[in-house]
Amino acid sequence: YTPINKADDYTTFGNYIDMVSAGPASWRIFLFNIFSHAPQLVGDFAWPDAYMKGFVKRVPMLFVGGQGSITHMHFDIDLSHILHTQFIGRKRVLLFPYTEQHKLYRKPFEVLSLADFSHYYDAANSKLSYEQFPAIKAAKGYEVILEHGDTLFMPGGYWHHMEYLESGFAMSLRALNPSLSLKLKG
Repeated sequence: YTPINKADDYTTFGNYIDMVSAGPASWRIFLFNIFSHAPQLVGDFAWPDAYMKGFVKRVPMLFVGGQGSITHMHFDIDLSHILHTQFIGRKRVLLFPYTEQHKLYRKPFEVLSLADFSHYYDAANSKLSYEQFPAIKAAKGYEVILEHGDTLFMPGGYWHHMEYLESGFAMSLRALNPSLSLKLKG
């Protein structure tokens, strides 16, 4: 349960790609601005402005993970709306509206849950303790599996937990939340 903005370790990008390509690997790269490192890709990409306004176009985020890596239950602090597109691999996603946060045991003054949702769907390997966190049973959310080409819309403030079923990568496009009250909460 590494702190959200702390690295697990450091390696070269080539070694990392070899590691996640080989199979199970818990390391993830997240919030990586791919266009700042490969600006030539901008020409291959069109923003879906017809669907949402307020995209933060300077900061599209790439997410890479090895099979078995986990993004623990959290919400994004800026409460942006997010379009998350899976390009390679499959990922299991658990989502809850912001209004369910009290049932998810939000850490005080943080964006993370106190509960570990790792392998919540597999009783034999689940780390989720309903005895320690009983209100989770009453939380109403959604579960999806993202595959190549799938795009998931996450409204601002949605809690999300992701588990990489296969090594892969995805990109998130963020759009600022037009709600003044949610901007202040963020």
